[in-house]
Amino acid sequence: MPTTIAKIIAAVLLPWIAFELILRLGGYESPDNRTRVLLYPKFPPFYEPDPDLGWKLRPGLDWQGREMVVPFTTDSSGSRTTPGTNSAAVPEVVTVGDSSTFGYGASDAESYPAALAQQLRETQGRPVEVRNLGVPGYTSHSARLIAEANPTPAPVTIVMVGFNDHFPADRSSTQEMWIRRAAYLCFASRACSLLFDKLVPPRAETRVPLVEYQPAVPLPNFESNLIAIARNLKARGSVPIFLIYPSILSDEKTRVAVAAFWKHPRELVDANIDAHPTYQAMTRAVAEREGARVIDLAAIFDARGNAALHLDWVHPNAAGYRVIAEAVAPAVHEAVGAASGG
Repeated sequence: MPTTIAKIIAAVLLPWIAFELILRLGGYESPDNRTRVLLYPKFPPFYEPDPDLGWKLRPGLDWQGREMVVPFTTDSSGSRTTPGTNSAAVPEVVTVGDSSTFGYGASDAESYPAALAQQLRETQGRPVEVRNLGVPGYTSHSARLIAEANPTPAPVTIVMVGFNDHFPADRSSTQEMWIRRAAYLCFASRACSLLFDKLVPPRAETRVPLVEYQPAVPLPNFESNLIAIARNLKARGSVPIFLIYPSILSDEKTRVAVAAFWKHPRELVDANIDAHPTYQAMTRAVAEREGARVIDLAAIFDARGNAALHLDWVHPNAAGYRVIAEAVAPAVHEAVGAASGG
């Protein structure tokens, strides 16, 4: 039996190895198929592929397009620029999250991390290095990977996730990651990459309409991700501060517009929007259980007229980003002062 298995393996591997050698010696260059295993039908050019996160911002950007409503820049590490800080310095505060942390619809100086840096500069009496790691489309799964990847995190880490977690998806974020990892292993081989290019059809240029509601990160996974983030950061000496995602707009006009834009059935749109308070509540519960600081932005936004602080149904406007910075600043000021011995 072992001899038979060995013969079968040899019969498969030897032709494969020969095919690989022929391609390499013949100068065949594999096409870049990485974007064909990603979330987006069209991969925006300001992103670069990543096997775990899926995508990340390209470093050194001066992007003048309007995909994010306004132009934006990134530093040498690929983080959105926080004016008034030194991107080469070791950050004291890191903000992790999605497009609302990135600052969708706002200039570099108007994002909440930038507004926070300005407020800390005034309260601390010195520049405080704040790094904006927010990337549109990121989830709690992304935040967990970021927390786990950094062996020496900043003294303070602010995390705001939740919306993209309950957003409808055809596959969960975990499934997406394992598919990417498998694909990247394939792409390391020119033979496998050639077969992928010829046999796997490209993703459609438009999103395929979803029928049944499946969140990108199911609630139990969202909970486990937040727990892992809190414990990982605390174990490595970083103070985690969780932000409760602001309430999203949920009126009838918004629901109709969302259904039309995303081409989602109304019941799927309702399931998505109605899931938001559940993910907010889970963030509160995990923060309390794990002894992490929590800032309830939902309550703050609701008290100030939630819609007036929004650019659209999800993203805050410049005034909303300033409100976030104001709400977060006292807790961060205290944590930064303690970390610096002040």
